[in-house]
Amino acid sequence: MATLAQYIAFHTLIDTGNFTETGLKLNLTQSSISHAISNLEAELDLSLIVRNRNNIVLTNEGKIVYEHISKILQEQQHLENTVSNLKNLIGSSLSVGTLPSVSLVLLPKILAYFEQHYPNLNIRLMEGDYDQIEEWINNGVVDVGFLVDPSLKNLVFDSVFSDELVCIMAKEHRLASEDKLYLEQLKDERWIMPKRTIDRDVSRILSQSKIFPNIVYELSVDQVILTMVNENLGISIMPTSLLIHAPNNLVQKKFYESYVRRVGIAHKRNIHLSPGALKFVEMAKYFASHL
Repeated sequence: MATLAQYIAFHTLIDTGNFTETGLKLNLTQSSISHAISNLEAELDLSLIVRNRNNIVLTNEGKIVYEHISKILQEQQHLENTVSNLKNLIGSSLSVGTLPSVSLVLLPKILAYFEQHYPNLNIRLMEGDYDQIEEWINNGVVDVGFLVDPSLKNLVFDSVFSDELVCIMAKEHRLASEDKLYLEQLKDERWIMPKRTIDRDVSRILSQSKIFPNIVYELSVDQVILTMVNENLGISIMPTSLLIHAPNNLVQKKFYESYVRRVGIAHKRNIHLSPGALKFVEMAKYFASHL
């Protein structure tokens, strides 16, 4: 009879893509993980994975089994949450998907609160981009995740704070003396853009204004964008929450028309959040109101 431990080993292996990381996550040896997968395949009398040199590939049968095991593990988590609700305790574990901007300004305050008041709650963080976090929530990899207006309709989105978008440029830039800007003034500029999966908002407002930017660099690391803009290699638009540690000489310009992104916490629809998750959402809203 297949065991829950085998299911967890198999599911974690597919999520991580390798035996080493799976062992580290589950605090087991690679040999133990390999035995668990082999025993599961023997129990089911099916070949679930193909072990290549550089990666692991699911067989057709493995894909079907993975979907069913995902549902089993989600139900197991629901059971644990229900038991926790019955006991009215905030404990066990909570997985949170987070964006870099949230990690910078909001997350440290929330984590400090939980360490002080609920030290038994083990909070696991996974930092990713918009698409990754939506996928993690949808697939049950994380319980909740910080997002900006998610595109998936099966997610419940709880707005936490609003984040104004501003234009950033070097102090030598020709527009640096302007009080505020119209978006139209930027149509002929050189742009250093965040990748769309990191920040859809800049692409959205430019598209709505029918501005097709001359993108000279497209980057996924916010600090690199700030540094390159500071060297006058181009301009960019970024949320103010990411500018806390911006270079001192960097010029920030608001727009005459305000552009704002809504940051919130999302979870999968039709699931019951654990007491820990509900408290996490509550405290995120509380600390965001004091930013």
